[in-house]
Amino acid sequence: MLTATTQVQQSFMMSKGWIKTGQHFLFWTIAYLFFILFFGRANRDYHTTIIFAALLFPLAIGTGYFLNYYLIPKFLFNGKRAQFALFLFYTIVLTFWCETLISLFVFTIVSDFQFHKLDPASFDIVFLLVGLYFVIIAFVAIEQVKRAFFIARENTRLEKQQLETNLKLKESELKLLRAQIHPHFLFNTLNNLYGLTLEKSDLAPELVLKLSALMDYMLYECNHPKVSLANELKHLQNYLEIERIRYGDKLQLDFLQKGETEKLEIAPMLLLAFFENAFKHGVSKSIQKPFVSISVKIQQEHFKLTIKNSRNPNDARQETYTQGIGLSNVRKRLELIYPNAYQLDINPKENTFEVTLELKLNDASNKN
Repeated sequence: MLTATTQVQQSFMMSKGWIKTGQHFLFWTIAYLFFILFFGRANRDYHTTIIFAALLFPLAIGTGYFLNYYLIPKFLFNGKRAQFALFLFYTIVLTFWCETLISLFVFTIVSDFQFHKLDPASFDIVFLLVGLYFVIIAFVAIEQVKRAFFIARENTRLEKQQLETNLKLKESELKLLRAQIHPHFLFNTLNNLYGLTLEKSDLAPELVLKLSALMDYMLYECNHPKVSLANELKHLQNYLEIERIRYGDKLQLDFLQKGETEKLEIAPMLLLAFFENAFKHGVSKSIQKPFVSISVKIQQEHFKLTIKNSRNPNDARQETYTQGIGLSNVRKRLELIYPNAYQLDINPKENTFEVTLELKLNDASNKN
């Protein structure tokens, strides 16, 4: 039993078929009448022209449909141009041969089989046959233009559908990646807090407050595709304060910011993984003088982040620097949000790691 949707689809396809049939019938009717009126008037013989048209038009119709629905799709559209040219030549020769036979037959009927009455000068047969080829060419041209239009429209529709699908997939992946940031960051920060509580540090309450402020930003202000760069950097500095509290005087921490952040936007929490990794790999008991140096430079819409941190080349964890969840997450987000608009360089040296990220940011004032 057919569903209502299937019945509607079948009804729609049938109606399209009838419309196409009607269009073809209208074309051939107009072409037939035009052929009779034009060539009958030109030759001053409507009677002979009607007989010619009645016998020649079935040949023209057959040739037109053969070209449109067999020869062109089978050979030309499949790149078989040589075969198409050969069969087209055969078709033209065969059509001309049939037209010649029909013309002789018509002249024989008109003259009542009395050949001495035939006057070739009284009827321009070549002009008539050329006109018939013009009708065939017009039919083929109209059909191919229609086909090209429908193909272009269908390609546009499919491209739009593909773009919409890709956009939905991109949004879903970004949501998943963004969701992974929170537990990853929280896990690391809780480890920091755990370390302070073990040491019974008086700084633990301050760390909880700063962590609370940072989590509030991450949970409630980072739900948009882009956030204010100024606000993002402000909360990243809050994160630096958390790390400063944790390590105290054992760590040399420098942060430098140059340039105007007003009106610029950035993907939320995009830079956090670089900050985290700098502390994870740059500060350890095996490093005598650990340091983390962070530089942010903004020039118009060009953003540059440079992070340098100390490194112990003998620490096995250093080999996993570029393979962690955080950096893998960032790379995916960069590809999705800033394709062809970013450059990321990670340079491990003997005693230091250096990360440089350059971005072309969006100006919020340019939004409609």
